[in-house]
Amino acid sequence: MSSRATQADLLEQRILENAAAQEVDLGTWIFERIHLRPQDRVLELCCGTGGQSLRFLEHLGEGGRLVALDISKKALQTLASKAEAAAADKLVLIEGNLDDFGSSLQTACLRPASFDLAFCAYGLYYSADARHRLTEVRSWLKPEGRIAIVGPFGPNNEPLFDMVRESGIIIPQPVIDSSDRFMLETVLQWGTTNFEVLSVYTMVNRVHWTAPERVLNYWENTTFYDAAKRPVFEQLLRAHFEKCREFINEKWVMMVEMSHARA
Repeated sequence: MSSRATQADLLEQRILENAAAQEVDLGTWIFERIHLRPQDRVLELCCGTGGQSLRFLEHLGEGGRLVALDISKKALQTLASKAEAAAADKLVLIEGNLDDFGSSLQTACLRPASFDLAFCAYGLYYSADARHRLTEVRSWLKPEGRIAIVGPFGPNNEPLFDMVRESGIIIPQPVIDSSDRFMLETVLQWGTTNFEVLSVYTMVNRVHWTAPERVLNYWENTTFYDAAKRPVFEQLLRAHFEKCREFINEKWVMMVEMSHARA
């Protein structure tokens, strides 16, 4: 997967462009469904700049703790700058690679079977072996612990992908796999094997971009941006806006929450 995926400034721009124009607030949707208790100890992998981390801090009460891990030091610094001072005692930031997160946690003096909930949104597919990562995550849960994974599925980003392809760009296969198949073929399959109870939630979140610049800013901060094809893409985009007042992209979102681990 392209190194652009983990660059904090690009990630922040993607989040901002989606958040400013989406029909449904993603964070609200997640936390209306996730089972979180005030006293939970939460492990968040691939926390990025804190899109969901700040929500955890809002919901966790006295005794609760969030351990947030990301490979990008800059992303963690951004998250730290956003977190309220009152939440400092509930937040532990750890710089570490997803594929070696266990070592990073142990270096921070944490031990397996420490967490009530392990959470990852839009990041697990960057692992070289996501099934192995999930198995390792399970070892860090308390006996009654849960795992919640959020990601895209199905025809996610299809309107944008169609215009990108029309511009002559071949979207890398890892991008297609992570956007379309990962949640269904990796997360769901692993979850049904390892947990007795799975709660699956889905939605289609339409993003209404009302100017070509908004679409361009999102695309140029993605993992499938191609500067050489930008003139063709921009021409197609402006032709679209001559006919339509907005460009509507579709984010197909799935959350899988797993509980009651199998023996």
